[in-house]
Amino acid sequence: MRMREKRTGRSFRAKDLIFRVAGAVFEIEKEIPGNMDLRTMVDSVPHWYHQFKFAPNLVTPGAQDSAAVLEWLNLPQDLGGLSVLDIGARDGFFSFECERRGATEVLAIDYVPEQFTGFPVAKKILGSRLNLVHESIYNLTPERYGRFDLVLFLGVLYHLPDPMRALDIVFNMMKPQTWLFLETIVIDDELPPEIAKRPLMQFYPKASKNRDYTNYWGMTEACAVDLLEECDFCVTDRRRAGERGVFVAMKTAERKNSCAEIAWTVRSRDNEYAESG
Repeated sequence: MRMREKRTGRSFRAKDLIFRVAGAVFEIEKEIPGNMDLRTMVDSVPHWYHQFKFAPNLVTPGAQDSAAVLEWLNLPQDLGGLSVLDIGARDGFFSFECERRGATEVLAIDYVPEQFTGFPVAKKILGSRLNLVHESIYNLTPERYGRFDLVLFLGVLYHLPDPMRALDIVFNMMKPQTWLFLETIVIDDELPPEIAKRPLMQFYPKASKNRDYTNYWGMTEACAVDLLEECDFCVTDRRRAGERGVFVAMKTAERKNSCAEIAWTVRSRDNEYAESG
């Protein structure tokens, strides 16, 4: 199934299915077989996280308004010639969008196997070439996967027992002079203004955050910035909407000093979260 991007027209025809994904209009140039029912395909996924608009009246029931998040991120419109690492890709909304914007390589990873996500269904509908790799961030190495020009790290950091180690790994997976887009929970609105200026983290024990046992951390904007800078990123932009914050950071060079190298070595030692396999 081949897709052609079509910027104009809003009609819906039985023969040629037209749909929108992240603001772009796509037309499937092949007649849809009678046994291909989009609603059935969408309903076959027990739990969607991302919202895809596959047809005028067909939006996946995801918890995240993915098109709104995409607009908020303000990713480059043209990713031609760039390689992208999407950590925590889940249903693949942002991976597929990077593919649509011309990225030459998109590595989509998630700790959840693809059969428990909407990724295979979205891939089939969109005619994508991408695959979802079942992998833990703690096992990522340049030797296994290479290094990337742009990393998406969206809605993941607060799920990780060791967020600073994770940021070290992200740094190591990036080429110099490349970009990280981080989105995570921020707690500034829950604190008095003077306290919110401090680099603070809040631990969520026993599923106390949204009844989710994998929600471990909230942090102030200042804390997120300091964590990134401690891991040798240069933060160039940040924005917040309620309890969600976006941080854009650049890897300007490799490790800059011996103290950072020593810290990286200590944090890089194998632990219970980084077993091979």
